Amino acid sequence: MEPVALNAQDLTEPPRVVRRGRQAIGALVLVAVAFIQAGTQIVADTKLDLVVDPGRFMARSLQAWDPQAAFGQIQNQAYGYLFPMGPFFWLGDLSGVPAWFIQRSWWCLLLLVAYTGVLRLASLWGIGTSTTRIVGALSYALSAHLLAALGLISAE
Repeated sequence: MEPVALNAQDLTEPPRVVRRGRQAIGALVLVAVAFIQAGTQIVADTKLDLVVDPGRFMARSLQAWDPQAAFGQIQNQAYGYLFPMGPFFWLGDLSGVPAWFIQRSWWCLLLLVAYTGVLRLASLWGIGTSTTRIVGALSYALSAHLLAALGLISAE
């Protein structure tokens, strides 16, 4: 039998199931953060009509002139909401899910993409240990800038 070479990191890292469990707990923390905000109320977003009536918003976003907002106006970046945010809200609305729940689910998606992206990047680059990667990913996902923009301008 050949001896197996181990490096120091192999000796300090917990088993894969433990690492995955810790990562899942981090993800659950982010989901909890998203859902405890303002209970079952809709939080004002720059495109509140996307949250309230996504099908109508998406139909209006295809027009250059919007006669229904601000006594009529030229559309300002409405096309940017057509994908992926528009279909996400529209499909949620079609399925009868309350608007506040769809909004929080969108926030969860954004937070989880930020979290898993940092975890994956740190892992690929070999930065830190599994624990410090989780701390870094949570720190990024819960950063003041991200949380401040999440409720007001979640498309960004």
